[in-house]
Amino acid sequence: MPEIGQADFLETLQRMYKDSRILYGKGEYYNCCYLCGYILECALKYILQNHGKKQDGSPYSVNDLKALAHSTSKLNQALDDWLSMTGGISSAYRLDCRRKCPCIFIGQEGYPHWDPAYRYGGHFKWYEKEYCEKYIEESEYIFQFVSKIVTGGGL
Repeated sequence: MPEIGQADFLETLQRMYKDSRILYGKGEYYNCCYLCGYILECALKYILQNHGKKQDGSPYSVNDLKALAHSTSKLNQALDDWLSMTGGISSAYRLDCRRKCPCIFIGQEGYPHWDPAYRYGGHFKWYEKEYCEKYIEESEYIFQFVSKIVTGGGL
């Protein structure tokens, strides 16, 4: 059995981004929405792993981030906690999930936020092209946000 490598949240984000666009182009809206949520999850994990600090000042490990599982709200709280620790941290790392990706992070139109549990069905809006377009737009924002961090363009 091959050895499992270190988690690479940026590579996973890029892969989910690419695959979500392929699915969207083929009219596979449900699975496209599913992958768009992982784009947000991986973005938050990437930022925390590569730039964030825990309350005790130590860096986040892969295991710390995996322990937060798929909870974008817990990941976002960890990001907010880090950003509030000191005024010296650039706002370029502040991914405003509530404002910039409300469909994925909070949910809209009476539908819940993204949750990997919906992989089995149950989020009826994910079947609709118009709702999926919101996920696509939000995931595009997330992708561009992280790209600026990676290239130093927003710092």
